[in-house]
Parts: sequence; structure tokens; C-alpha cells
Amino acid sequence: MKDTNDRPRPPLPAHDVSPEQALENALKSEARPLRILLACNYDPANAATVCDHINAFARYSRHDVRVLSRVGEIFDDVKLETFDAVVIHYSLFLAVEGFVGPRSRRALAAFRGAKAVFIQDEYRFVNATLEALEACGVDLVFTCLGPAEAEQVYGKATGLRTQQVLTGYVPQWLTQYPPVPLAARKTMVGYRGRTYPAWHGEQGREKIRIGKLFKRDAKRFGISTDIAWSERSRLYGRDWVKFIRNCQAVLAVESGASVFDFDGAVAARTESFAALIERPHPIPALARKPSYEMLRDRFFAGREDQIDIAQISPRVFEAIALRTLIIAYPGRYSGVMEPWRHYVPLDKDHGNMAQVAAVLRDPDRVAEIITNAYAEIALNPAYSYGAMIAVFDTRIGEAAEGRPRVAISDRADAKFRKAFPFMAIDNPHEIRPPGPALRLARAAVRRLGLEGPARRLLRR
Repeated sequence: MKDTNDRPRPPLPAHDVSPEQALENALKSEARPLRILLACNYDPANAATVCDHINAFARYSRHDVRVLSRVGEIFDDVKLETFDAVVIHYSLFLAVEGFVGPRSRRALAAFRGAKAVFIQDEYRFVNATLEALEACGVDLVFTCLGPAEAEQVYGKATGLRTQQVLTGYVPQWLTQYPPVPLAARKTMVGYRGRTYPAWHGEQGREKIRIGKLFKRDAKRFGISTDIAWSERSRLYGRDWVKFIRNCQAVLAVESGASVFDFDGAVAARTESFAALIERPHPIPALARKPSYEMLRDRFFAGREDQIDIAQISPRVFEAIALRTLIIAYPGRYSGVMEPWRHYVPLDKDHGNMAQVAAVLRDPDRVAEIITNAYAEIALNPAYSYGAMIAVFDTRIGEAAEGRPRVAISDRADAKFRKAFPFMAIDNPHEIRPPGPALRLARAAVRRLGLEGPARRLLRR
């Protein structure tokens, strides 16, 4: 195996403020830490990467962060005037009243402190999001878009500043799991995809295509696979970690979508038309579903790739941290990964499948690529949540400059903690997924609209 100690680290993400500069700025600052309210939807039973992201604020920020996990009228009974800044996490959608209700938007608009929003899946609700950002007087958006793309989307919003961040970072918990020997892993190549609506474009289709084509071709090369893309096959928490660790390699594509739906019309028209003309039948050959090409030509022809949102997925970081090989379609991956050094590139037509299979049959080569990725990416401080929070601390501090600071009140803080208790799960990747009975109970509570009473009952 080649010695990689002297190799330069991969380039940093395209931050306006680098993590190193942000940390230096934070150390130089002698000002009292800001008192920050982070509003989010903290659900450890869902994707662990969301909890990793939320946990990072309290764990790494130099500021005093309080976490408020609610949906709907999130600011009811909350005294926003006791905070210097309010941050809306991407697990809430400011543009959707079911996540942030009208009263809470008005409360946020009236708030005089610094206001920031983290946004992902930015190709949806674009105009509605822009309207909500302006109506609430948001100062700063943490976006997954690069500077040029962010200007296309947010440039017309008055007084709004943007800061690029990644969709996720390396979960430090996962870097501590010992690697499973390649020979002891049950599956050569694994993958869990998801079917996305047609209007997500080619980028959405790739997330299923890579699994279908690889599963089809793997038999010819004697490659064992565990590949699925149904919602029932989704894995979370401990099950997901176990799955990755038992695969020699996992498939990956860049995250994002090819189409930006500014007014929601593309999604509404495409999904409505597809549902109306669908003809289900117990015999698949007799069923009718509109083809992707039909929907594209009717509703979003020429709309793809106008704004580039392709980026590295948090699940890639998870696999690298757990020391599993990445087989991926070629792409930029936010400048983090290099082909043949950190991952095995698979042509989008799968024309180099024989070459990929040859690598999989060479354990020394597999181990070399995994080791490169682990040492140069998983252990690289630039891709840690601490680096993201260093950037956040700098930018939220800039947004708060010149504004009156709230008076420190231990009594007010104690009241907030009592009224809105929050308990973070240190390692959400070790959460056991809920059993069938609990899943049915949760579904019933949602259908009956009893989420609020259920949460209040659990707090007692």
C-alpha cells in the first residue's frame, strides 16, 4: 500500500469563510457568547444525519445554544426577546405552515435579533421560501448552493446574505467503529435507494438507475449484492450502520435534483398527471404508468441543469467513516473525493463494469482506496461538524453585530428548559429502529392529529 502521509488534503468546500479562518476569528473574539435559539424537528428514529447536524450546534459552538424541537406553531409560549439570535434548522420548512405556522412566522418577523435559516432540498418551494425569508426578515441563509448558484436563487432577496455549507459532515462517532475485515463481510456491494418523482430529472433517476443496472450486471461477474430501493427496505440507526459495515462496497451518486421548481407548478402538474393516468393492475405487464420521457417532454423539457445543486451526500461520509469502499458515478462530489483514490468510478452506462469487478476481487486494492478515503476525508478536520460550526459561529456573529444584546437571566433560562425540555442522543447511529407496534401507533397518532397532546403527555 502506498504511503499517503505526505499527500495534500483534498480541497475545502467552497465556504465564503474557511473553517480555519472561522476558528481563528472565534478565538480572537472576546465578546460574550450569543444566546441562540435553534428551532428544529429532532427525530432520532429518522435519519441519524439530521440528529448529527442538530447535535453539532450545542456540542461545538462557542455560543450558548438552546434547542427547541417542535413543528407547527413552534414559537408559541417562547419568549424570543430573551435570545440574541434565532436559527431555523433544515428539518423545518419555513415556507410550509405545517412546519412553521403563521403565528410563529409573525413572531419571527417581529424578532429584532439576528435571524438565520439552514436550507436543504432547495429545488422545492423556491418562491414560497423566498417570500417567507423576506417576510420574516431573515439575515442569513446557510445554503448547499455555490456562490454563483446562490446568487441565481437568493440574489433578489433584500438584505439577505448566504453562506455555502455541505449537506452533512463526517459523524465522529462512526470513525471510532473498528473496521470489519473484508473477508468477514457478508455482501460485496450494497445499496439502498429511493424512488423520486419524475420532475427531479435525470439526477433523481440516477439514484435508482445505479442500483437496478448494478444488480442486473452483478450476476455475470459473480458479485453478491444487497440492493433495494423501496421505502420498506430503508434502513435507519443501528440497522444502517450494521448494513454498511457488512458490505465491502456501497454504491453512491451525487445528491440533489436536476430541476428547480420555483413556483411549484412543475411538481404539481407532473405528479397530478402521472397519478390520473396511472392504471394499476395485479399483473405488472398489464399495468400502465406514464414514462419518464412522456412526463419530461410535457412538463419540464429544457428545465434541467439550469442551476447546479449536485453535491456529496451525508451517506457517502458515513460509508467512508465506517471504512467501506465507495463505487460511484463520476462527479465533483463537492470537491471532496478523487476517483480511483477515494472511490471507484462507475461509468453511467456501466460500461466499465468489468474494471469495477476486477477491483472488487483485489482485496489489497480495495483496502488501499478505503484507507485513503478514511485518512484523507473521514479524519480531515475540514469535513468535521466542528468545521461547519466554526463557520456558523463567525457568520451568526457578523449578523448580530450592532444589535442590542439580551440581558443574561438564569431564571429565564431555567424556565425555558423546564417548558421545552430537550435531550440529545449522543450517537443517533446506535438507535434501534421502532418495532411494528410502535410504527403503527405513531401512524395512528399522526392520522388522528394527536401529535401535540402526545408530546405533552410524554413530557410529564
